[in-house]
Amino acid sequence: MAKRVRENSYSWAMRMLNTLIRWAQPIGITPAELSVESITKKAQRRTGFKDAGSGMHLEGMKQLVKAVNSSPVTDFGKFSSTGFGVDALSNRLRMVEYFKQHPEVADIQIERPVFIVGFPRTGTTLLQNLMHLGEDRRALEFWELTNPVPVHSDPIKDVKKRQFITKTRLAVANFVVPEMKFIHEVRYDSLEECWSLFIPQFVVPNWDMTGRWPGYGEWILGHDLRSAYQEYKKFLQIIVSRLPNQKLILKCPDHMWHLDALLDVFPDACIVWTHRDPSKSIPSYCSLASLNWRLLYGEFDPKEMGPYIEDRFKQGIERALAVRERVGEDRFLDVNFRTLLNEPVEAVNRITSHFGLTPVDEQKMKEYLTTDRPDDRGKHKYTADHYGLDEEAIKERFKEYIDRFNISLN
Repeated sequence: MAKRVRENSYSWAMRMLNTLIRWAQPIGITPAELSVESITKKAQRRTGFKDAGSGMHLEGMKQLVKAVNSSPVTDFGKFSSTGFGVDALSNRLRMVEYFKQHPEVADIQIERPVFIVGFPRTGTTLLQNLMHLGEDRRALEFWELTNPVPVHSDPIKDVKKRQFITKTRLAVANFVVPEMKFIHEVRYDSLEECWSLFIPQFVVPNWDMTGRWPGYGEWILGHDLRSAYQEYKKFLQIIVSRLPNQKLILKCPDHMWHLDALLDVFPDACIVWTHRDPSKSIPSYCSLASLNWRLLYGEFDPKEMGPYIEDRFKQGIERALAVRERVGEDRFLDVNFRTLLNEPVEAVNRITSHFGLTPVDEQKMKEYLTTDRPDDRGKHKYTADHYGLDEEAIKERFKEYIDRFNISLN
């Protein structure tokens, strides 16, 4: 059954929850606004740690707090943003402490990681899941991305505890954004984008698009993210330390805007860029991002969203192409969305052959492709004009990009 995001404002249940949170503000249970000091104290109390390392996270943290406090975010939006901030800093505090206790982890090599960097809604999820079926490579599950640092000395108990935390948060998320599972199903063990590992640095490019914070977005675009990628690498080292014989398949559109920093920190990276007609991928991403706009603001004008995200996509393409011009084509392989849908096994084989990776078992891929999912193709419906977009105008604006990569327009 096809599903479309139709509601641009809170449901009655969310309005009631927002009111309850507002009533709790005078007695200090919920925040009236975000505060760096308050988030820091809460994270320190939660973890029992105070050392946050180099302090490189502070500038991004201040920028995010400023963006939220200067926007018409609802009381629930402030409450959830504070929670995100506390979770982010808690992971950072735990990471710093973990390296103190296990300094040998710093010597772990993240060898020839595969980065799938196409824009949202271009087949990156399908591609990552297929490549994950290889014997010597793996993608990262949602629970380890959102809780990347062990919290218990016993490995079995640790995994169970971190998975339980993730399941609990997902239950809440599915209540406040019930349409999500039809657009992009997220489970505690599903393979997801690695932008979660940038959260402890408070440098997350897609927060700009999903949060409607242009000032924060412009700050990130003008910011050198090499130090953020170095911290991102530390979280990967912690994760890999428990499964050292498997290399990584990472996926995140956020890398598109910062390929220079990525290649500086991971010079042997294998980069797969998926391409889809922007007049389809931009409205589709708008539908997904609108869930967070509604969550943060209670109501919003969808026609404001489309042009905003279209501009960011254009910047991402321009920045990524500029990096390719500088470093050359050898590190990149392009995959057309239509080809991926029609010939997925062949697309994966071309990637493994191009980069000299271990082939993925074809029978396993075929079995995966027959599995039904709530977010399967055709179950998510959207229209460009709902978000103030014109498909023909988008095709014209992105014509050079479309022509360069011979992107299918049907």
